[in-house]
Amino acid sequence: MGKIIDRLMELEKTGSPSVSFEFFPAKTEDGVFNLLNRVEEMGFQLQPTFVTLTWRSAFKDEKLWLKIGSHIQNEFKIDVLMHLTCHLPRDQLREILKNVRAAGIRNILALRGDPPIGSERWKPVPGGFHNAVELIRFIREEHGDWFCIAAAGYSEVHSEAWNNPNLPPSDQARQLDMIRLKEKQDAGADFIITQFFFDVDKLLQWIRDCRQLGISIPILPGYLPIQTHNSFLKFTNWCKTSVPPQVQEALVSIKNDDAAVKKYGIQLAVDTCKKLIANKLSLHFYTMNLARTVRAVLEGLHLIERERGLPWGAPIMRNKDGSLEKSIEQVRPIFWSNRASSYIARTSEWDDFPNGRWGDRTSPAYGELSEYYLAYKRPKVARDQLWGRPQTEEDVWNVFVKFIEGSVKQLPWCEQGLSGESTIIRENLRWINSMGFLTINSQPRINGAPSEDPSVGWGGKDGFVFQKAYVEFFVPPRLMQRLVVALADYPNLSYHAFSANGTEYTNSPGPSVTAVTWGVFPGKEIIQPTVVDTASFAAWKDEAFELWLSQWASAYEPETVSHQLIKVPSIAFASFSAFLETMMPFDGVAHIRQLRPRERRGQRLHE
Repeated sequence: MGKIIDRLMELEKTGSPSVSFEFFPAKTEDGVFNLLNRVEEMGFQLQPTFVTLTWRSAFKDEKLWLKIGSHIQNEFKIDVLMHLTCHLPRDQLREILKNVRAAGIRNILALRGDPPIGSERWKPVPGGFHNAVELIRFIREEHGDWFCIAAAGYSEVHSEAWNNPNLPPSDQARQLDMIRLKEKQDAGADFIITQFFFDVDKLLQWIRDCRQLGISIPILPGYLPIQTHNSFLKFTNWCKTSVPPQVQEALVSIKNDDAAVKKYGIQLAVDTCKKLIANKLSLHFYTMNLARTVRAVLEGLHLIERERGLPWGAPIMRNKDGSLEKSIEQVRPIFWSNRASSYIARTSEWDDFPNGRWGDRTSPAYGELSEYYLAYKRPKVARDQLWGRPQTEEDVWNVFVKFIEGSVKQLPWCEQGLSGESTIIRENLRWINSMGFLTINSQPRINGAPSEDPSVGWGGKDGFVFQKAYVEFFVPPRLMQRLVVALADYPNLSYHAFSANGTEYTNSPGPSVTAVTWGVFPGKEIIQPTVVDTASFAAWKDEAFELWLSQWASAYEPETVSHQLIKVPSIAFASFSAFLETMMPFDGVAHIRQLRPRERRGQRLHE
């Protein structure tokens, strides 16, 4: 395996575009295994020039990061571009680079990195680097030309130029950002990968401006295919990405039809990539660890062979040594073919949309979107004004109540307002939060609603959707103990909870995965896009607890009452869902509300 820049130069001579993919490390052990399978099969079927591997969560995953990268490089024979940032001191970065080199990896994407979670601005660590330019120089000083080094480019200016979220970056900021990019080239960068974009004309003008400034190394446009309307809004809001009016209008008209959004996203990507190729540019896809959309885009561009007449998709055979090879077999037993088609339909649809914290834990895309490194670029907000300065536990409860009512627009766990479906149970949620059950996720029971329903519909036309009642909340331990006792009278409720010190409470007999959302559509098998998975909840709860400190307590000075109150909350974290095998009328929130009569007997829940 070699240096990516050499391969890019070879492709430039032939006039062929480079195609590359970005992946991020999966969070669970099963997810890592399936991520490697996905990279292997996408590598064989789609033949990328290289893949990139991010380093998630401020360098907590060095061993996992390097293990995955080494496996891709050495076992799958795909060049890997490893992300490296300035979050560590010089000596630790020196050791990491030695390990990367020892693994045979020759390509590094050098980044400054984003501010640590809970920090407003970037600050270099003691003994560390201030920016990517210094990191690039360091790599060159330590390793000469052994590594190919990539740098990040921002066609719409680095997101920190948007720290006044209501004002666009000035011309001066744009010029300064471009000068910094030129410094990266002068320090030793071999090529550039851009932040994602949707306005191709702005991107092309930015590239022309770069060339006029003397930036001559290859520039690879980064593209994030639209998967869902919700994820599109999140990423464009976080990164302040400009969106052409016609794209916004098209998405608004179909935002409640997931299948239509995905179809539009594919066609938009095809049209955009055609313009890039016409301008002799290459393609870099932010995959979100999902394969289907990228494959469809490349088929639409005729960059890969479109398989025809084979319902099981691309005919791939695995050799005895584990390698993949395209099969020339064109006829298969009908019973095997039907079974394969059914299996592929289930697995591809299950992972067809980016998973939230509730998802198939074996999916390589498992993990809330906010874990993805682009999420750390979301605009800053005045958090002390947003949530006030709570002095008592009840003040904290009131912030959650105001979020349910709509006067508080976001919480650390909820970056958008109450979802349309949860407004159905708004009054129940308001009461629950006022009693100290601080909800961060919920859904009402839905029994056969039309898939076009503006509040609860999804998945396309002419279908019917179903949901089990579900609520997820923080709760003081004293209330949790009383709740567990009371729930013995409600066998239709399933619960799973953790205290901050790791104590687990559950009435489930063992590890399980239970669908809480499913849909029935003409000519399709039942689609189950959302599950409650005990292993997923155990993985998510650490982040959920950590957000109290990193996103809320950090808004206040350390010596203040507000900081201390939020920093060490006496809480447990629980999820509840209702079993609906009989589809009897039921609302999990209402069942919790039935505990209210205890107040009349002098046993107030918040005592």
